[in-house]
Amino acid sequence: MEIRDGIILVDKPAGMTSHDVVNYIRRTLKFKRVGHTGILDPGATGLLVMLLGKGTLFSSFLVDMSKRYISRFEFGATTDTYDSDGKILTETDPGELTRDEFESHLSRFIGEIEQTVPPYSAAKKDGVPFYKLARKGKEVTLRHKVVTIKDIKIIEFKWPEVALDIQCSTGTYVRSIAYELGQNIGCGAYLKKLRRTEIGPFSVSSAITLDEIAKVRDLSEIIRPLKQALPSNPLIRIKPQYYGDILNGRPFCKKYVGEFDYNGDGGIMSLLMGPDDKVLALARLNMHWRAIASLGPSEIMGTYVRVINEGHIGS
Repeated sequence: MEIRDGIILVDKPAGMTSHDVVNYIRRTLKFKRVGHTGILDPGATGLLVMLLGKGTLFSSFLVDMSKRYISRFEFGATTDTYDSDGKILTETDPGELTRDEFESHLSRFIGEIEQTVPPYSAAKKDGVPFYKLARKGKEVTLRHKVVTIKDIKIIEFKWPEVALDIQCSTGTYVRSIAYELGQNIGCGAYLKKLRRTEIGPFSVSSAITLDEIAKVRDLSEIIRPLKQALPSNPLIRIKPQYYGDILNGRPFCKKYVGEFDYNGDGGIMSLLMGPDDKVLALARLNMHWRAIASLGPSEIMGTYVRVINEGHIGS
C-alpha cells in the first residue's frame, strides 16, 4: 500500500535552510504536503522532524517540544548576527579564564531566563521579519523573551573556545546565550557552530541524511507511522463499527473503545487508533483512567482535539 502520511527524522546539513529541506523532500519523495516542527539556521546542522501528508496536522503538538544542542562558542569578539555568519562588530582580548570561573558565569544562564532576540532572526515587527529589516539597514528595537534552560554542560573547555551541551525550551536562541554570556564575562562572544541533537523524544542518532533519502527504494524504511509522532501519549483502539462516528465528530462514547493503554489523569491527549494501527483522531479524555470501567456505553469520555484519518477511510 502506498505510504501517504508519516514523519521522517532528517539530519540537516549546513548551508541549507529548513525550507530548503522541505522542498528537497517534496521533489525527491513526490509529496505535496511537507512541513517541519522548528527551523534551524542555515549554518546549523542536526535534527529536523519532517511531517508528511496528514502528519502536518500534528505540527502544533510538536513545535513546543524541548530541544537539545551541541554548540561551540568563541569568546573575544561579537558579530551583528550573534553567530559566525555575521560581520565582526567588536574584538576584545578575552584574557585568561579558568574552567571554574567560566562555570560561575554559566550558572546564571540556567533556569528561566530573559534573553535578547537577535537582530537577524525570524522574529517580526509589524509583520516583517527582523532579518529583512536588518538587511535593509533599518534599526531594529531589540526585544526580549523568556525561555527555560534546563541544563548546560561543558563538553570541551579550551579558552577562548568552549563547547557546550544545552537542553532548553522551544524558541531558545542559542546564539543569544553566546552573546549574553560574552557580555557577562566582559569580552564578547558569538556562536561558532551549532548542531541540534534532540527534539522532545526524538534523537539525531535515529535520523537520516538527504543523500540517504535520495537513494531509498522502499519508503517504509524511512517514513514512520503517525502514532510515533507522539510516542509518550496513550493509544486507544476504536472498534471498527465506530470509525465513521469518530470521523464525523459524534460524541466520543465509551462504547467506541476497544483496547487501550490509557492510565493517566483527566486531560491527557490520546491517539484514537483505527485500521492497520493508523491514527483516526486525537482526543482529550476528561476522566481518570480508573473511572473508565464504571462508565456506561453511551457516556461521553472526552472531546476531540483533531480528526486525522491517517488511514484515509472513505477516500
